[in-house]
Amino acid sequence: MSGSMHTISKEEIIERERTAKIICAELNNFTDLKPVLITIIKHIRRLITCEAVGIRLHDEDDYPYFTYQGFPESFIRHETHLCALDNDGKRIPLADGKGYMLECMCGNVIRGRTDPRQEFFTEKGSFWTNSTSELLASTTEDERQSGTRNFCNKAGYESVALIPIKYKEEKVGLIQLNDKRKGIFTRNLIEYLEMIGEQIGAAIHNSLIYTKLKKALTEIHSLRGILPICSCCKKIRDDNGYWESVEIYIQEHSDADFSHGICPECAQKYHGLK
Repeated sequence: MSGSMHTISKEEIIERERTAKIICAELNNFTDLKPVLITIIKHIRRLITCEAVGIRLHDEDDYPYFTYQGFPESFIRHETHLCALDNDGKRIPLADGKGYMLECMCGNVIRGRTDPRQEFFTEKGSFWTNSTSELLASTTEDERQSGTRNFCNKAGYESVALIPIKYKEEKVGLIQLNDKRKGIFTRNLIEYLEMIGEQIGAAIHNSLIYTKLKKALTEIHSLRGILPICSCCKKIRDDNGYWESVEIYIQEHSDADFSHGICPECAQKYHGLK
């Protein structure tokens, strides 16, 4: 099902190392995530000669395709959403309230529903098979950890690999590789892709930190300059001409919050306290 062990040649090792260095350089110097992930997909497809590669990333508690190459648009439309729906078409929440139930093998990998005792799962939580037809014929739903849509198989894809993209233990998406040919993956290739998935995860984590920092700096910058403030009630006039209290204005233009108290001068003036 998952293919036999393959002795990797010296040429393959050199090419993988070269590709890994290129991917690392792309991830270390990017300013916009999507173009760099498109470039990484191109490198992966070239290295493996894989028919289709896609990257799913977390977005509003779902994991749609962020970018992809080689998949028909009809496949992407059918498979982009992973959230399970109830009879009313609403997403089904997890029992702990942290997110929603995810379907299919992609959902298994992202939610960590994998069993490394099965040869089609790895210790790091990836799934791979060199024949979806043989896998479905020879395993049970319990062994595959849940009922799967099997749309990859219906679409004619035999070799399928799902590699988690994660930072430390947090999964933020996955790399999906599909090919209609059987037998294109090996275990050491999957291990190589798992390393790439971890690099992408670290880069996405750094990108989120950068985005938050940039937003914070923008908000700090917005409080610079001269603020029109009423000399009597101390309200501030916003950009639309409305007057707001100091507390509301600062809360809306920064991450600051207020804890109200009373200063010694006012305590003595209004309450007779010393």
